[in-house]
Order: sequence, then structure tokens, then C-alpha cells
Amino acid sequence: MRILVADDNALIRIGLRAALEGLDGVTSVVVAGDGSEAIEIAQGGEVDVVLLDVRMPGTDGLAALPRLASLATVVMLTHSDSADVVAEAMNQGASGFIVHGSLEPEAIVAALRACRAGGSVTAGLAPWATLVSAQRPKTPLAEKLSPREAEVMEIVATGAPNYRIARQLFLSEKTVKNHINSIFSKLQATNRAHAIALWLGKADGSQGPVEDGSAMGPGAMAVS
Repeated sequence: MRILVADDNALIRIGLRAALEGLDGVTSVVVAGDGSEAIEIAQGGEVDVVLLDVRMPGTDGLAALPRLASLATVVMLTHSDSADVVAEAMNQGASGFIVHGSLEPEAIVAALRACRAGGSVTAGLAPWATLVSAQRPKTPLAEKLSPREAEVMEIVATGAPNYRIARQLFLSEKTVKNHINSIFSKLQATNRAHAIALWLGKADGSQGPVEDGSAMGPGAMAVS
């Protein structure tokens, strides 16, 4: 995998190149100081994935994003966790959004690999800043959950099974199951479908006593 790091901060560029070079699956890491330089390099056809900062002098990341997304897979890697920035980036073609410091280098490479395969990865964001949340109003039930539980529940609500949730959030399936059992209890959901309906505002919470969390296990059920 050939990676282009586009960031105006020279220390970040140097640090990422040093951290990513030599990792399994990484064949090269090149750098750019702004969006225009990134586009010029990507046009050469030697880039598979772009790690793109948002705020840069000259041509910033969001301005360069549409063109870069037509040339390679683009994953935003930035300090910003603004929901508006996340939504704009994803709407303009970014395949993922990672906040600096939220992933180790090996996990960044795994995220890039997932995005290249057609997936979408976010890391380090508040639950309401994820793509799913940006597309609909934040549920009031989020206040009952921890930030990580809310992030898990957002993905559960898309119908994803536990193994996909684990892959997207770089967690073990056991950890995902533990989070889901806690969610199940806090939302007083009787089963997975009930929890999704509550989260999406399609149930009133009166469907009976809480059952064992195993009903929130590996399967998934979407609610239309």
C-alpha cells in the first residue's frame, strides 16, 4: 500500500512517515505540505491512500478532497473533531476520519486497508460526530450511555453484527459484547431489535422487562 501524508506540520509529516514505513502492507510513504502538492503527487498514479489534514494554508484538505478522492482512497487525519467538518469530509468523498492520537500506527494501517476495501472508518470522534449521527439528529438516549457505548450503539443501529462493529472500532468481539450488554441494560431493551427501535425513536420503552444481554449477541436485526 502506497501512502501519501498531506499535512502542513513538518513534524507530523516526518513522524507519520517514520511510524508507518516498514509496517506490514506498507510499500512507501510520501509527504505533501498542502492540498495542491498532494493533488500533484496523487496525479502521478503512485498513491493508493491519502492521509489528509483538514486545515492547511493555501489549498486546505477539504478544498483538495474532491480531486484527491477521484485519484485515491482518502482518509482524514486531523486534530478537528467537529461534526460539521466530519460530515463535509465524508460527503465530499473521504472514506474515513481519524483524530490524531486515537489510533496506534498499526491500527492506522488497518483502517487504511479497510477503507481501501470499501469500508468506512472513524476513530477518536464523539459519537454525535460520526457519519451516521451527522445524517440524523442525536438521540437523547445517548446521555444514558458512555461515549464508547453510544459509538457502539450508533453502529448497532445500522444493522451491523458484532464482528463488523469490532472491526470498525478496532475492538475485540468480547469487548463489543460487553458494551452491548451494558447498553442493553441501560436502555432497558428486551432484545436487539427493541434496542435499535429505542435508539431510533421508534419504540417507547414499554416492551417488557429487561432480558439477558445475550439477545444482543452476534446477530443483527435492522428496524425499518
